[in-house]
Amino acid sequence: MLTVRTDPSTPLLDFMNKEIFVKKNHSILQQLLAVAALFLGFHTSAQIFPDKPIQILVPFSSGTITDNIARTIATRLSERIKQPVLVESKPGAGGIIAMKALQSAKPDGYTLGLIGSGSTTGPWTVKDFPFDVRKDFQMLTLMYAGPLVLVVPPQLPVSNIAEFIQYMKMNPSKAFYGSSGVGTTTHLAIELLKQSASFEMTHIPFKGSSEVYTNMISGGVNAYFDLFGTAKTMMDAGRAKVIGVGSKNRMQILPQTTSISEHIPGFEVSGWVAFAVTQGTPKDIVEKLVSDLRAVILEPEFQQRLRGMGVEPGGNTSSDMTRFVVSEYEKWKNVTSKAGIKPE
Repeated sequence: MLTVRTDPSTPLLDFMNKEIFVKKNHSILQQLLAVAALFLGFHTSAQIFPDKPIQILVPFSSGTITDNIARTIATRLSERIKQPVLVESKPGAGGIIAMKALQSAKPDGYTLGLIGSGSTTGPWTVKDFPFDVRKDFQMLTLMYAGPLVLVVPPQLPVSNIAEFIQYMKMNPSKAFYGSSGVGTTTHLAIELLKQSASFEMTHIPFKGSSEVYTNMISGGVNAYFDLFGTAKTMMDAGRAKVIGVGSKNRMQILPQTTSISEHIPGFEVSGWVAFAVTQGTPKDIVEKLVSDLRAVILEPEFQQRLRGMGVEPGGNTSSDMTRFVVSEYEKWKNVTSKAGIKPE
């Protein structure tokens, strides 16, 4: 019979015990190193970000209000992060060209894009709209919101939204409104107003705001939702007046003009623009981008400058921006459905 001695001093068992000890501890060490690498990789990616230039894709032409604001933010952001921040204008197709470029960008935080209100109206007004803003992009923060203002001819005998609605109900032959195109925010805003206040108006679409105002001056249309910056030119010339603003509160630059929500609770329409990155960008990098962008946008001097331009500065959190986009998406879905508007 073979006898095996179990005395620890036995050379064979001594060697085997040492080998088992080394293997076991080597395995534990490997596991610890793997966990440490994962932990350190997760927590240091944002610490070294950014280490090269960042690009901002703007879906509008150079010289527009959005492009100018983006370039101002880029300059201040560059000073903050100690890296160049480049702005590239990619206008065309209602913002779709810029959105496609952002969607195909590497999800590393080095390519930011500006996404506007058309991303929440497009799915219901543009045939084969190629994006779902809720799923294809990671929202960062609001850059600005430009409340739409309700513009009417100066001779129209109304001074606020309540009088306007009553006048249109009593004078259906004058109930015509203009827009800068079917499915645009200027079109959908009045559809929302009609649905909210239960009155009727006939839509006359044009190719742009200049055509709308020309027709308004000649007595063709009696209402138009426009951005304040454009409407102000007509107001200053005495060719139009603003009787209501689409923001939740009154505009600082138009303190005497009531917000439509004072008469219709919850009514809010604006042309907004927000920063976003490609879906899949690491969470810690998203958080750093949001932090840096908010620091720039929330500067008091910068906010005052934007309000002087007739727009409300942003700077909300990523989660708040995401919730806003989802609510806008659903709002315009309902408005277009009730109005019978189909994608074209």
